[in-house]
Amino acid sequence: MQGAGTIDMKIIPVREGPPMIFSLEHIDNPYPHYAAQREKHGIYFDEEMKAWIVLEHDLIVAAFKDARLSSDRVTKFRGKFSDEKLKPLFNTLSLLMLQRDEPDHTRLRNLVHYAFKRAAVDNYDDNIRRLARELLAPAIQSGEMDLVADYAVPLPILVISEIVGIPAEDRKQVKAWCDAFSIVALNFYANISDEDLEAGAVAVQEFTDYLKEKVEKLHREPEDNLLSALVHAEEDGDKLSLDELVANTLLLLNAGNETTSCLLTNGTLALLRNPDELARLRENPDLIRTAVEELLRFDSPPQFIGRMAAEEVELGGATIGEGDLVLLVLGAAGRDPKTYEAPDELHIDRHPNHHVSFGSGHHICAGIQLARLEGRIAFEMLLETFADMELATDDIKFGHNVNLRSPAALPLKVTPAR
Repeated sequence: MQGAGTIDMKIIPVREGPPMIFSLEHIDNPYPHYAAQREKHGIYFDEEMKAWIVLEHDLIVAAFKDARLSSDRVTKFRGKFSDEKLKPLFNTLSLLMLQRDEPDHTRLRNLVHYAFKRAAVDNYDDNIRRLARELLAPAIQSGEMDLVADYAVPLPILVISEIVGIPAEDRKQVKAWCDAFSIVALNFYANISDEDLEAGAVAVQEFTDYLKEKVEKLHREPEDNLLSALVHAEEDGDKLSLDELVANTLLLLNAGNETTSCLLTNGTLALLRNPDELARLRENPDLIRTAVEELLRFDSPPQFIGRMAAEEVELGGATIGEGDLVLLVLGAAGRDPKTYEAPDELHIDRHPNHHVSFGSGHHICAGIQLARLEGRIAFEMLLETFADMELATDDIKFGHNVNLRSPAALPLKVTPAR
């Protein structure tokens, strides 16, 4: 086999029917669709998307660990977008550590890890609880809330903004920049509109101008926050360039923002739809750690992530050609019956639970520790604050982001705890 354009039908058939990943038809519940496709083929080539789709857990883990499947999607795909105005956007994308291979990936990751240690993220429990308490206070009085708008969206951006060092008055604008950039970063190699690309380009330019001014000041006057730690991070004489600093600050703001919002929204919905498990968690609060891992498996915040074949790769009986796009469907991996018993059931004490929602191998999420801490505290605070929660409507509408799929709103009726 010579690559995607010359698929040998005897080895891997081409998928038939509408696009699997990017069809809004399945966004409310893509998991039965994943299962139907996975029963046919754990890996197959999608002719319309011009990409390999990988659905089995073990194949996805193997792909994460295979250095021949490159994280650099930018080099190939920036050529598809010839507009000169998009060059700064793709330059920024190319400097994200999740878009880099070795040795650049390790160099960037080490510098970011150094900054995280300096910023004392591990000791942020009290601040997360304070912010959660402030956001939940109005619902104690009213008896109702939209979990998305009132809690799941604002809490993560407040937390990561405080850690990074974004002033309160700037956070709404920074959130808007992050959202526009995130759509591009997650979708440019698969399916994206010209409007989203242009919005991302504007966001990157405005955020770069904003951050440069702060970086210049932090060089002169260091502060006790993650951005200052990034500015002064140094390992073996190496430092982040200004462009690397801008790109990876955007990455950290996004990684500590939208994916955590998805976890809180989808996780709360899963618990409400599984009242026996919610009751178990209330009765056994010590299960919160395994519960968070199970919620991540049950409804992965990112549904997929892409890789590019730097050379020909054999995976699951398929020959992936050099230059081919490979989409690892994390949502499907979490429901693979070859890996998990009763994968479509929620069990808050599931163990072991080797889900891939944070990735795997060298590219496992750099903010994994913060995400787990924030998720644990956020769910603890919900259960401590409200003795009872119920959906105010069964008509739950999901947003249009098929990668970070999540309800656009989640109206609840709540009963405060005494």
